[in-house]
Amino acid sequence: MSVELLMVEQAGGHRDGAPWILEGGRRLPGMDDRRRIAELRNGLICHAGVRSCIADAPDDEVDRALAELHEHEYLEALRELRGSEPVTMPERAAPGLPPDIPVSAELFSAAREGVRTAISAARQLLDGARYSYALCRPPGHHAGPGWFAGYCYLNSAAAAALTLRDGGLDDVGILDLDLHYPNGTAAIVATMDAVQLHSLHAWPVTNVAARTVTPSSEREHVVEFTGNPDAATYLRAVERSLASLARSSDGLVVSLGYDTVAGDPHGGWSFSPTIFAAVGRLLAATGMPVCVIQEGGYALQTLAACSYAFAAGLLDEARRELREEVAL
Repeated sequence: MSVELLMVEQAGGHRDGAPWILEGGRRLPGMDDRRRIAELRNGLICHAGVRSCIADAPDDEVDRALAELHEHEYLEALRELRGSEPVTMPERAAPGLPPDIPVSAELFSAAREGVRTAISAARQLLDGARYSYALCRPPGHHAGPGWFAGYCYLNSAAAAALTLRDGGLDDVGILDLDLHYPNGTAAIVATMDAVQLHSLHAWPVTNVAARTVTPSSEREHVVEFTGNPDAATYLRAVERSLASLARSSDGLVVSLGYDTVAGDPHGGWSFSPTIFAAVGRLLAATGMPVCVIQEGGYALQTLAACSYAFAAGLLDEARRELREEVAL
């Protein structure tokens, strides 16, 4: 019996890179584009246990998910975008914050394809797969019911969780391991039944006006790290969150950001890419089906090493446990 990771690939996208982002009061060149996906794919596909497939969720399923997760007026405003010229929409900024990214028709289209990819990856779990990986962009966890921010326009992780819940899982856990707080996911999860969220992120929280987080509901748990945590401290926190989620969840959505590694242009921590092998092993040890959704991570020179390490840890631990079960 083999253990596989199904890599679900996003279709389309050629002129949909982020033009710029506002960070720390400065406008910086955008770092989210197709090069990220290419590097992540290079790391994943090295493993014999990784199998590729194309996102194939139908349009009506994508539209139903978006209608449940986002406000009607918000979706209509994005659908009305025309042309390739990016525009800012101050009325669609995250609560209490100035607009930090522009939007265009191409970026909205890419985000919609990202949601299709996330839904397709979740459906793989419903069809019996143990692990799936939505290789999608732009990220989604900062996109709230009626706002976009931080490269995020539509919430792909919430779409995956909704797909799993509506597909028959009684309770779905979301574990967000991106450096930044998932303000959009938290706002959406607060309105969803049978979905809970754990987030491990840096403090102070740059994408929340209060600079710290008050959980949006009793189904949200936050862990904030001051400064630059060491790997052992961080991994113990990941293990505790996974233990909590495993007690009450039938499946897991992992919002996986690689922006915790040293040298990330939007980061500040100094982890080695090898930390993701340990994260993968911890995920496999839960025994839960896992749907990974790609979030941040912008250091192009290390992304392949990050995704390679993650898949290595996930698959090696799962194979070890399988061998032990067979021996018994």
